Formats: sequence, C-alpha cells, structure tokens
Amino acid sequence: MKPKKSPFEKKPVNVYLKYSQLGLQMFLTIGLCAWLGYKIDHWYFEGKPIFFIILFLLGAFGAFYQFYRQIKSD
Repeated sequence: MKPKKSPFEKKPVNVYLKYSQLGLQMFLTIGLCAWLGYKIDHWYFEGKPIFFIILFLLGAFGAFYQFYRQIKSD
C-alpha cells in the first residue's frame, strides 16, 4: 500500500519556468525604473537625462542583486 501524499508537500518547480521568471522580473524592474526616470526628466528637467541615468542604474543594480540572491539560494 502506497503512503498518501501530504497536500502540503512541495511540488517540483520547472527549472525553465523559474529562470524565465527571473529574466522577466529583471527586464520589468530595469524597464520600469528607466521609464520613470525618463518621465521625471521630461516633466521637470526638460529632457536632460539626469534621473533617467540614475534610476536606470539603480534598477539594474537592484535587478542583478535580486538575481544573485535567487541564484545563490538555489
């Protein structure tokens, strides 16, 4: 007789799905920060890319840091 599986038992995660989700998360984080920086520059600084560069780099750093933490935990 087979033992019953617990409903709380974790199911294996598809590796491709997991890493494609990380790539999408990185893309959206960097893209959202860059778009927000562009909009702030357009509204307040008449097109000078001050906040665009700052928020783009901040978003890229944050996205890669999150990626590193996720890879390290695996």
